[in-house]
Amino acid sequence: MSKKVGLFIFLLALYFASSSSYSLINLLSDPKQEPEQESKIVELTKIYTPQLWTDFKILAIDAELCSLKGKGILESLSFKSIRRNLQYDKAKYVYGKFNDNQVSITCAKLEDRTFVYTSVAGPDAAIVERLRNEIVQKL
Repeated sequence: MSKKVGLFIFLLALYFASSSSYSLINLLSDPKQEPEQESKIVELTKIYTPQLWTDFKILAIDAELCSLKGKGILESLSFKSIRRNLQYDKAKYVYGKFNDNQVSITCAKLEDRTFVYTSVAGPDAAIVERLRNEIVQKL
């Protein structure tokens, strides 16, 4: 008997749900869970077009020494958040930030020499170019 009553209530709810603007899910869900506010649409806008300037050199020093030299150059140019990554055997990395600009110096073993790849990225092309030139010149 209780199964028939349950089925009757379910069919009755289904009937009211189909005849009104509510769906069955709205009838069975908790009304407190429904958002009462209008959802906001967030638009992402570009602030600037990033500039990327790169250069490379081949130095007659070890990759470890190259990364130390790169770290010293970034410190002398007042870079912040300077990090060295020495995890890999054949390449050592140095990263740093200067205002909105970011720098990466990669020192990779190349037989008995080191291949150094420098990249600078930021919003202003003139500043990015100048930073890249100063770093490469000091290497």
